[in-house]
Amino acid sequence: MDQLFAAHAGKKLHHANLIYGGAGEDPLPIGLRLAATLLCETKTACGTCRNCKRVEKLEHPDLNFTFPFVSGGSTGTADDFLKDFRQALLKNPFLDPDSWQRQITSKNQQLQIPVKEIQNLQQKLSLTAAEGGNRVLLIWMPEQIKTTASNKLLKLIEEPLPNTFIILVSHRKNKLLPTIVSRCAPWSCKPLDESSFDQHFENSPEQTKRLLSMVFAPNLGAAITAYDDPESTQIDRFAEWMRTCYKGVPVEITSVVNELASLPKESLKTLIFRSLHFLERGFYHNVQNTPNSATDLGVINVQKLSGAVVPKGASGITKSLGDCLNDLERNVHVKTTLTHTSYALYSAFRGN
Repeated sequence: MDQLFAAHAGKKLHHANLIYGGAGEDPLPIGLRLAATLLCETKTACGTCRNCKRVEKLEHPDLNFTFPFVSGGSTGTADDFLKDFRQALLKNPFLDPDSWQRQITSKNQQLQIPVKEIQNLQQKLSLTAAEGGNRVLLIWMPEQIKTTASNKLLKLIEEPLPNTFIILVSHRKNKLLPTIVSRCAPWSCKPLDESSFDQHFENSPEQTKRLLSMVFAPNLGAAITAYDDPESTQIDRFAEWMRTCYKGVPVEITSVVNELASLPKESLKTLIFRSLHFLERGFYHNVQNTPNSATDLGVINVQKLSGAVVPKGASGITKSLGDCLNDLERNVHVKTTLTHTSYALYSAFRGN
C-alpha cells in the first residue's frame, strides 16, 4: 500500500479509489488510514491534530460512511445504523461482514445498500465541507449495492465534486459492476499471514492463538470477534458434523442435518465455508510440517484430521462443500443439500 500513499504525497491520488482484499483483513483499516490522511491538517495522518483525533473516533463531520444494512430502520438509510457501525469498528478495526451482520440482526435478512442510501449520500455531499477542506466518502462493501442503485453511484464517481474523495472498500471485487471498477484507481491488499494473528493476540494463551489462527486465518476480523465469543468459531459443530459424516450412519446423519438446518442461513453458509477451510488445513498439515505440539486444539486434533482427509478424496471434499454453498445461494432446499453433502463427504473421506 506504499504506492497508494505515495500517490497522495505526490498529489496524484485519484478522486475514486477501490481498495480490495479479503474480509477481515487490511482493506478496511487502510481505507480508514487513507481517510485520516486526506482529512489531516498536515495531510500525513499525524494522529495528533484535531482532525486526526476526530477521525480516530469516527466523528469527523467531513467523513461520511456507507455500508450494507438491513431494512426496517426509521429512515431507510445507513444513518439508522451509524452508531452501531462506529461502535463495531472502534472495537474491531478489521470488522468483517459476518461479524457486522450478527451485530445488527439475528434473522436471515440480507445486507444491502439501497437506492435511498445513495440518494442520501448525494444530498450530504452537495453540502459545503464543514471544515472547508476535503470531504471523504468511505463505502464499505460496495458489492452489496442494489443494482438499481449502482448507476447512481456510478454517476457520483463520474462527476466528482470539488475536494471530494470516494474510497470503496471491497471484499468481492468480482461482484462489482465493471463500469464502477474501471472508473476507480485499484489498490490490492495482500492476505494477512499468521504473524498478524500472533501480533494481535500476543498476550493471549498459546492454544487460543493457535485455535483462532486455525479457524479464521487470514480473517483477523472474525478472529477478534470470536475472541470475545468463542462459540462463534463453530468448531464444535464442525467437529460433530465431520465425525458423523466419517461414520456414515444414516440415522446420525439425519439428526445432525436437522440440527444444521435450524441455523440462520448466513451462519450455515459461514460454517460450510469454515469447514472447507478446516479440512484444507488438515490436508496440508503434513506438508506444512506443523509441530506436533501445535496440533491438539481440544475439540479437534489437526494431526488426526490430516489422516482423515486422504489425497484421493480431497477434490471430492472441496467439490461437495463448494456445491453445497452454491445450492444455498440458489435457495435449494436446505435439508436436501445438507443430506447430499453429508453422504458425499462420507465417500470423499474414503477416497471414493
